[in-house]
Amino acid sequence: MINVETNILNSRINKYKNIKINLNQKKINYKDFKFFIEIDLKKAELLKIRKLISIYILKNINIFFKKKFKKLKNLRSKESYLLKLPNITPNGVIKLKKETINEFKDIQMEVLKIFEKKNIKKNINLMEYAEIRLMRSNKHDYNSKRPYSSSKIHSDSWSGNPCDSKTAMFILGDRKNTIQFYSPKKIDSNFFKKKSNYETTIKKYGFKKLKKLNTKSITIFDQSCLHKTLNYNTGLRISLDFGIIISKNTNINKFTKRYKSNFFNPNKKNIHSIFSNKIKIKSIFSKSYQ
Repeated sequence: MINVETNILNSRINKYKNIKINLNQKKINYKDFKFFIEIDLKKAELLKIRKLISIYILKNINIFFKKKFKKLKNLRSKESYLLKLPNITPNGVIKLKKETINEFKDIQMEVLKIFEKKNIKKNINLMEYAEIRLMRSNKHDYNSKRPYSSSKIHSDSWSGNPCDSKTAMFILGDRKNTIQFYSPKKIDSNFFKKKSNYETTIKKYGFKKLKKLNTKSITIFDQSCLHKTLNYNTGLRISLDFGIIISKNTNINKFTKRYKSNFFNPNKKNIHSIFSNKIKIKSIFSKSYQ
C-alpha cells in the first residue's frame, strides 16, 4: 500500500484512539477490527432498547391504522401494517412524526445512556439523531437497483453523509437480514466525497470481505469501512443506526441542508433541548414520508 493510502487509513483509525482508551478504563468488553469496533451490550441493555423501539413501532401502527395493539411479539405478526406505513423512506427509515415524538425521545435518551455507560459519550462531538430502520427484502418489493441502495457495497460518505462513522444495532426480526462489512482495496483523498452512485464507485476502489454484523453488540464503523445489507430472500429486520462525528473542528454550517439539522451535541448540559428543532415535524397523515 502506498504512503498516501497508509496515511489516510492511519488518520481514520487514530480517530478512535480515545474511545478505546475509555473503553479500557471502564473495562468494557469490545473487539477491535481496525475499521470498526464491536462493543458488547448487556442483555438488559439490549432488552431495554428493543422494548422502546417496539413501543415506537406500535405507536406508528396504532395511530395510522387506528388500532390498539399492545405488544409486538415478532415482526411477522404486524408485517402487513408495517409495510403499509406511509412514513418509511426507500432505504427503510421509519421517520419521526409529531404523533411519535415522545416515543422517539425515549429511544434517543436511551442511546445516550448506553454511550454514557460505555464511557464514550464524551468522545463524541456531534451525533446524528437515531434512525429506526425497517429493512425489507426482494420479497417485500425492496428496490435494490436505486443508485444509493443499501444492498450495494458502499460507504455512507458516498451518499453525502458528513459523519466520521456510523453506529448500528440489530433490534428485531430475521438475523439473516444483516450487514456485511468490507475493507476497500485502495483509498484516496476523494474517497469520502459524495458520489453519483455506488456501483461505479465500488468498481474504482474494490473491496475485501471482513465479517457480518454482531447482533449482540453495538458496532461503530468508520466511513472507510465499506458495507452492504444482505437482504435477498430474507424476512424483515428492524435495526437502529446513526452517524457520529469525533472531529472537534467540524463546522456544521458547511453541511448540506439535509444534514445541517440532523446532528446535535450529545454532551450538552440541557440535553432535552436537542429536541427543540423537532417541533415542526409533520403528521403521519401528511402526504410525504419526510
